[in-house]
Amino acid sequence: MTPADDRILRQIGKKLSQSTSYLRELDGGRFGLFRRTQKSPKPLAVVDTRHIIAWQRADLLTGTIDLTLSAAGRAFLNRARGGFLAQHKLLVEGDGAGVIVAQTTPLQWLRARPQGKRFGLLDAEFTAGERLAADYDRAAFHPRQTMDWQRPVFVEGGSRDFVPDVPARIVDARRRLQDALDYIGPGLADVAVAICCAEVGLELCERGFALPKRSAKVMLKMALMRLSVHYGYQSAAAAAASFRMR
Repeated sequence: MTPADDRILRQIGKKLSQSTSYLRELDGGRFGLFRRTQKSPKPLAVVDTRHIIAWQRADLLTGTIDLTLSAAGRAFLNRARGGFLAQHKLLVEGDGAGVIVAQTTPLQWLRARPQGKRFGLLDAEFTAGERLAADYDRAAFHPRQTMDWQRPVFVEGGSRDFVPDVPARIVDARRRLQDALDYIGPGLADVAVAICCAEVGLELCERGFALPKRSAKVMLKMALMRLSVHYGYQSAAAAAASFRMR
């Protein structure tokens, strides 16, 4: 599965995990999430067919017309719920006893690492990542749950002109987001979107993009270094110097 397939499944996982929940194909080729006990015919969520196919290929769904989570699918979601916290925990010493503090996002976990750790984030880089995530949220159509975070704004060669039925603030956020991703560059931009915006953990990001182990942190550092220059939080010379010191 791609990171997008993983993210969408985790996004609807709590509802889909309920014993009365199922997925059924809608007119137009997408799938709706329903509960057998619901009174409204409106689906609780809508999922693109490509995600359904990926989940079926991974044996995470079972059934023909009404699709439900398989045993493997439930195990997958159970691992996903605890996976980020297990992977991203910070041990903080206090009063002679260790206290585990779980950070809420991968970016916050990286920023909270003890000083002196290699490839830790500077304030300018952390702020740049948070700003990218904020524009990502502003650019999204929140009622939909099927956005592909691997290509969050425009298809290459597409138009950036104003679309009449899209609010101007969303168009502006998309332009800011696309400008930032263009400045970061291909590859690094994918990692920045995955970790900062989609909040995908480092190891999951590496698996999703077929990256070498322990490389996501370095790539994110490089992406945020460039992003902090794009936003004007530090000069190019200062960013390059901070990276060479690591």
